[in-house]
Amino acid sequence: MKNLLYKEFRLSVHPLTYFFIALLAMSALSPSFPSFVPLLYFGATYTFLFIGMNKTTTTNDLFYTCTLPIRRQDVVKARICSTTVIQLVELVLVFSFFAVSKFGFIKNMPEDELTKLMKGTFTIDIEQWPVLLGAYFVCFAVFDLIYLPWFYRTGKSIIANMLVGMLTIAATGALLTVVPYYTFKDAITFGGPSANYLLQFLLLGAGIAIWVGSKFLVTYISEKNLKKLDF
Repeated sequence: MKNLLYKEFRLSVHPLTYFFIALLAMSALSPSFPSFVPLLYFGATYTFLFIGMNKTTTTNDLFYTCTLPIRRQDVVKARICSTTVIQLVELVLVFSFFAVSKFGFIKNMPEDELTKLMKGTFTIDIEQWPVLLGAYFVCFAVFDLIYLPWFYRTGKSIIANMLVGMLTIAATGALLTVVPYYTFKDAITFGGPSANYLLQFLLLGAGIAIWVGSKFLVTYISEKNLKKLDF
């Protein structure tokens, strides 16, 4: 597994994947962007991770890996591990830039400019970080459940699975950040006078549990699909 992971990051992950991770993170710097907007770039990151190096027109990486003296289920596990690392790196970067935007840019803005800027706000943000973080974990789980089994059923990353995944997590992200804003924003504002920390961390825990559970389910389905795949 150590060698497979080494291969993943040295040969299989397209360099543009890292570019889109950075682009995703930097989009969080815009104070007027809804908090689910960075998720739109998440699908693009996966696009280059899979299309960039795995289509038959390039290196045919999946076929090559499956011809090595290793089990196909280990091929899947290595890719799940590498995408998990990428998700965690994205979370750290995005929430770091959310914090810079909120407590750096916005905090030092003149009051009149801040009022204009925040007039159209309609989603939770870094002030509700436990719930926002939980929402991101759920969106990652949803994308994985759509994208990875589809990929290992066909052996190719096609535009359809990327688009379906992106549209689904955009809708999911919007739902999970807009609805709490209008229903119990005060209760989920960390450090606020009406903060309900039990609710906040229950929602965060639920998001993490869904994400972790999805890893096992995605691995199981993807392994079954790859075992059946006839190159």
